[in-house]
Amino acid sequence: MRRRQQGFTLLEVSVALAIAAVLAVITSQVLRQRLAIQDNVQQHRLGVLCARELQARFTVERYWPTTQQNTGVLHQGGQACHWHLQLRNTGVRDLRRGELQLYADRDERLPLGHYVVFLERP
Repeated sequence: MRRRQQGFTLLEVSVALAIAAVLAVITSQVLRQRLAIQDNVQQHRLGVLCARELQARFTVERYWPTTQQNTGVLHQGGQACHWHLQLRNTGVRDLRRGELQLYADRDERLPLGHYVVFLERP
């Protein structure tokens, strides 16, 4: 009389572990991509908020700098936005075009965005 098999063979266990390992790798890659996308979206949102805040401040304060390059720091939502503004004339006497670059760090390694602003002479 034959005895009934008790448990799994080594081959069955190996295949099950291989399948589980492949699923774990796929899951970790998807999670890593999702976190990277979420971080990029947060950085973009911070850049947009900082650009809007700076544009509003420039308008309200009637900002008209004497130099063509200006830098500063804006604190927004508990984070700092380091900005660099390069101004150019537009051909209209009382209007300047500014290239606004925003960074999350002082060393300008983490860009938040590049925007165009217009300044009107007060």
